[in-house]
Amino acid sequence: MAAPDRETFEAAATWYVQFQSQAPTPAERHAWQQWLNRDPSHLVAWNQLEHLQRSLGALPQDVTRRALSTTQQRRQVLKWLLVLGGSGYLGWNIQQHSRVGTVWADYRTPVGGRQHIQLADGTRIELNTRSAIDVIVDERQRLIRLREGEVLIHTGKLGAQAPFYVETRQGRVQALGTRFTVRQLADSTRVGVLEDRVQVSPADKPDSGLLLNAGQSADFDRLKVSPIRPYAAVQAAWVDGQLIVLDAPLGDVIHELARYRSGVLQCDTVSAHLRVSGTFRLDATDAVLANLQATLPIQVKYFTRYWVSIAPMV
Repeated sequence: MAAPDRETFEAAATWYVQFQSQAPTPAERHAWQQWLNRDPSHLVAWNQLEHLQRSLGALPQDVTRRALSTTQQRRQVLKWLLVLGGSGYLGWNIQQHSRVGTVWADYRTPVGGRQHIQLADGTRIELNTRSAIDVIVDERQRLIRLREGEVLIHTGKLGAQAPFYVETRQGRVQALGTRFTVRQLADSTRVGVLEDRVQVSPADKPDSGLLLNAGQSADFDRLKVSPIRPYAAVQAAWVDGQLIVLDAPLGDVIHELARYRSGVLQCDTVSAHLRVSGTFRLDATDAVLANLQATLPIQVKYFTRYWVSIAPMV
């Protein structure tokens, strides 16, 4: 079972405090439901907070309402929830359900972080936001186990050339002297090839694998590989801290930006269809949102630092 890291637990606590302070509107409840559905760890975090609330249910309701009556008091309650959730009362329970593979991974990055790794054979690995990998190198193979997130790999050529694999929950990707990206999605793996070729092999049906050439991309699950799509170098611009889009739906842009910041960043269905072009800095998402608001007929609403909503201009 997936479990929340601190950023996820903090986002869940923000939602919880918001809903305790006032009844949510239908739009707010819809946005909360979207957040819950985005990642299994979100639901785990929410359930932990509900468990805490039931355990503290003896507190009078008027005390709870007074505690949440001002912004400053709500922040104090949020801090209190995080202390309880991160250690002590809930800490043991959270640790029992933690993503042990992620916590103990050889390399990992936080939300919004990136990391460069170089192996002894000259292989260069770039980790994207909230990513985790294990590295296993011996005389039989060079294996990168992608536990979470996304990597860009440029395979090295020093020393003995053992086969090079990237392993995900859905199967394996074999590098054939290449530069490529692998992204772990909720129920599938996405591969994009920048140079040379890779072989994609679903775990349960390896014979149904597919060879991808430079400029091609595909998703695969444990049984099959999706149809091949074009793959452009700009799709790996995150290595340089950039998101480059050309005439893309705003909803897709917001979905990508959300990967690089903690909490909830959501876009209403009307604004989601607006078209966007540009180069955006992934380490300055607030500045990107301000720029989008200045150039598009939208409003960017900050309910809290961790809850941002985009709606049409009124």
